[in-house]
Amino acid sequence: MDWIAYEHPLEEKTRVYLRIEALLLQVEAGVDDVDRVRYPLFFGGLFNLLDLLERTDVRADLIKDLERREGRLQGYIDHPAVDQEALRAIHGELQRVLQALCEGHKFGYALRENRFLANVRQRMGVMGGQCHNELPELKHWLQQSAAARSEQARVWFEQLSVLQHALQVELKMLREQAEFQSLVAENGSWQSNDEKLSLLRIRVPSELPVFPLISGHRQRFSIRFMQSQGMQGSQERISYNEQVPFQLARCQG
Repeated sequence: MDWIAYEHPLEEKTRVYLRIEALLLQVEAGVDDVDRVRYPLFFGGLFNLLDLLERTDVRADLIKDLERREGRLQGYIDHPAVDQEALRAIHGELQRVLQALCEGHKFGYALRENRFLANVRQRMGVMGGQCHNELPELKHWLQQSAAARSEQARVWFEQLSVLQHALQVELKMLREQAEFQSLVAENGSWQSNDEKLSLLRIRVPSELPVFPLISGHRQRFSIRFMQSQGMQGSQERISYNEQVPFQLARCQG
């Protein structure tokens, strides 16, 4: 069966993690495609990411979360039911990530100090300012060869490599700690009281014309399946009142 996967954060920190993950993917996708038409994909994602990093202390949150996970792993050392080789590999990676986080500067520091990026960022913050004709310096940069543009874009992106690696480790461990359960939403709805959760992961059969709306907080949430109306966005959302088989994973922080 084919599934459509959805994720919903139940705490603000996890919401920020997911936003950063999406922006990193956007920036990485634009590294090798920074031309005179598609450059807003790279620069837009990069500047949105820098804005988000300036408003949150993601580095401190990641250190705290990864240190907690390292502490939990310590409890499984020499446990007879645990693959010790795999445990040592995971533990070693956690230690390397934590060392890089503790030794590094605030995320995006070098990028914020770059004069060229600062000028482009300022203009792209103005409505219509992303047009390269508004900024001759950007237009001149875009005249370089594709290889030169991609090389420079990759240098900028690599300034975020510590953030990317640490976030990948944290989200991988968050997602993989919970297995999917097969459930059925009667009349298109599902409610649950639970332990403190950070993230919900939902899979819905792709052939069903529905999508989930999720509300709640860390200890109580509800899922309401709505009818997909395609591109008819002017209509109000309509509840789907039939049974919906779906899969749910409850991920704790």
